[in-house]
Amino acid sequence: MKKCPDNFTPPYPAWELDLPPSTWYVQCQVALQFANGQRDESLFRLLARSLSNAKGLLHFERAGHIDTQGAYNDIAVAYWNNQESMGQWLREGSKEVQEFIRGKSGFWYEALAAPRSHFEVSSSTPAADWGIFRHFDICEQHDHAYWGAMRDRISAAENDGLLGQLQDLQPIATRERADKEIPLPENLCMIRTVQGYSAASLAERNAYRESLCSEYEQGVRYLQEKPIASRCLSARLLNDDQPGLGRPDTETIAWFASLADLENWVHHHSTHKAIYAAAQQYASRFAPGMQLLLSHEVAVVPHGQGWALYHECHPETGLRRFLS
Repeated sequence: MKKCPDNFTPPYPAWELDLPPSTWYVQCQVALQFANGQRDESLFRLLARSLSNAKGLLHFERAGHIDTQGAYNDIAVAYWNNQESMGQWLREGSKEVQEFIRGKSGFWYEALAAPRSHFEVSSSTPAADWGIFRHFDICEQHDHAYWGAMRDRISAAENDGLLGQLQDLQPIATRERADKEIPLPENLCMIRTVQGYSAASLAERNAYRESLCSEYEQGVRYLQEKPIASRCLSARLLNDDQPGLGRPDTETIAWFASLADLENWVHHHSTHKAIYAAAQQYASRFAPGMQLLLSHEVAVVPHGQGWALYHECHPETGLRRFLS
């Protein structure tokens, strides 16, 4: 059953993709981790070359951040046309990269493949040119701007579907964490949410920095600092390498124990309520010609379709704190 109120009309426009039912969302974040906090261009070029030569790669985007341990994580967010191609690179190409960088940086990846029934995308502007938006036609979205719209856009999530397998979320002792591939629990939920303001008008950029940006960053900090309470296993606030029209300047990639846990934060926590209120006010002010890019991808991991690996990384990296 849909959660959309009867006779509801969205107060502002939004966009999604016209996706065939057979579409899969196949993405992996692949990263080099530098304990000294400084990225190495030559090593990233090696990673980029390996990805670019891989069969089935659609494209990758570069983003990065300094984590809580002071390490710089230089991330390629890579998209693939099928799971088999991504899996082949994870088994073969990534191993070659690890050999080349051994002793020079850490290496990690977090990957998933989800069928059309398990993911949704949304954008505040039709000029979205990032992630899966780069590869399909865009169309106007009707299910948005109400509580529960995200779940309505994921068909397998109707009627409270996609219950999370991971129930007891507790940190794992450091000694029990090994450099081996970790299968992700069924229905773990990833959100990649982006903000693009460099191509917006001066008035929009100023309004974003003065109101929405601070609320957004406060919400991400809550997720980072309170993983048990929020049931958010990992939240990375990233700066993107090639901002521009339809592309992000900043983004967050976060993993929740389930779609319901993401919804719980979105619907009930004060930090996201503040983000939502600021975003609604912003959209009402600048629509219908809003240029600020506020966009996201949400994907839920089916059984056996998610993997993570951390090689020579510090023990607080990503999902490694909670999964083994």
